[in-house]
Amino acid sequence: MREQVVNRLQNSSALLKFAVLKDLLGFNSQDEEYIKARNEAWKDPITVEIIKELKNWPGNTLKRHNDAKLLIHKLSFLADLGFTINDKRMKDIVGSILKNRSPEGVFQVMINIPKRFGGTGEDQYSWMLCDAPLLMYSLVRLGVDMKQLERGLDYLFSLGADFGYPCGASPDLGRFNGPGKRGTLCPYANLLMAKLYSLFPEKHNDELCRFCIEAMLDHMDKRDKRYLFGVGTDFNKLKFPFIWYDILHVADVLSHFDYALKDSRFLKLIDLIKEKEDENQLYIAESVWMAWKQIDSGQKKEPSLWITWVVNRIFRRIG
Repeated sequence: MREQVVNRLQNSSALLKFAVLKDLLGFNSQDEEYIKARNEAWKDPITVEIIKELKNWPGNTLKRHNDAKLLIHKLSFLADLGFTINDKRMKDIVGSILKNRSPEGVFQVMINIPKRFGGTGEDQYSWMLCDAPLLMYSLVRLGVDMKQLERGLDYLFSLGADFGYPCGASPDLGRFNGPGKRGTLCPYANLLMAKLYSLFPEKHNDELCRFCIEAMLDHMDKRDKRYLFGVGTDFNKLKFPFIWYDILHVADVLSHFDYALKDSRFLKLIDLIKEKEDENQLYIAESVWMAWKQIDSGQKKEPSLWITWVVNRIFRRIG
């Protein structure tokens, strides 16, 4: 590993140092230095602000999934870093989330679907396959008892097909369907389902998981537009945190699957990322989420240590 880069990352914010110890240096959660870093990470201004927002769950009504202000994205950011419900602050937030569960066992967010798209035009608790897997992913990462999650997990996994995962939604939303043809691949829903599968290595050889990963690789290869999602100039821009369908998000998810690591379609993605490295082995954000200006990937002038961490995390997984 690039020692000088890791040292620079480690000597930045308390939150990023915590991520580096866990994801780049392989510290165990019982290690004294890890525990100290985690305690400091809780005090980081970014963590403090996000926790404050999450206490108001569900927060803003979901009207579009690429809204970087949505609390499901804030929750997944902290879950990905290694925070868990072992801390009362997070446990209380998760308690609010678990209160809203559909009959299928899937946890819900506050959604508003306009009448012109087949919705009621009113706020309601429900779920779609472009939010439910991300929420479930976060709950698993946060350490929620699997007995509370199993039914919903099984239901979500069952929605796949031989082409991957389509647009899907709670039965209470009637015949709602996204902007593409019904019964065809939705790349973003499929990405989130792959992200969820990544937490369960025992399922990686299941047929529906294989179809899911193959759909992602096929899209990377053909680089055509499916639903709203193309694989072109905007897709190739380095961007963080993970909110939408872009090169870093896709590469990060695929890097969890052993059979993807040797696939030429995945390796081409890695080559595209490597080409963006500067002379100091750092990476600059090429597109930003304005709602995340508090971290250095929210600007495009200077190298982003957060993006550099993400890239090196991917490199570490693939060796």
